[in-house]
Amino acid sequence: MSSAFTVLAADWFGVSHPASPRFTLRLEAGVITLAATADKPALLVPGDTGGYAEGLWEGDCAELFLVNPANGFYAEFNLSPQGGRWCCAFTAPRVRAAGAPAAFAGVSAAGVVSPASWSAQLRIPVAALPAELDFDPAVTRGNVTFCLGADPQRYFTLADLGGGNPDFHRPARWIPLFA
Repeated sequence: MSSAFTVLAADWFGVSHPASPRFTLRLEAGVITLAATADKPALLVPGDTGGYAEGLWEGDCAELFLVNPANGFYAEFNLSPQGGRWCCAFTAPRVRAAGAPAAFAGVSAAGVVSPASWSAQLRIPVAALPAELDFDPAVTRGNVTFCLGADPQRYFTLADLGGGNPDFHRPARWIPLFA
């Protein structure tokens, strides 16, 4: 993908949102970098201290999904406004791989929260990805998503996931991100 920000202008139901969630996704020197930002006060979840924490999707969160289309194995990465991170490997939609979730070695994140916006960055060494993912930028497919706010929480997705109830775990509908 380009270094210009991609804006996800409408939520899951096609409704625009003033937060203008946007991201960049790059692959350089063996590192995948997701940078995410939103023009809204950050909604943080309890327990998010900027380290590894599950449940980040219950507050503001950017997510990166990567799938091996040959075997259906995929990884989910979550990024909070203040640099909290979480990752999990799956063997099929919502079926966690043995031992998951577990932090992937070398994955790092940072974030900056201001009163009216937040920006965060996630760095994933390709070497840290599970072997089952068999990462190949020409073949691997994925999606970038955001969960924002509460009451109601709003869901944003780069890939068209087919409507219905919000569910980002639809790897058959994910798209090429790096080709």
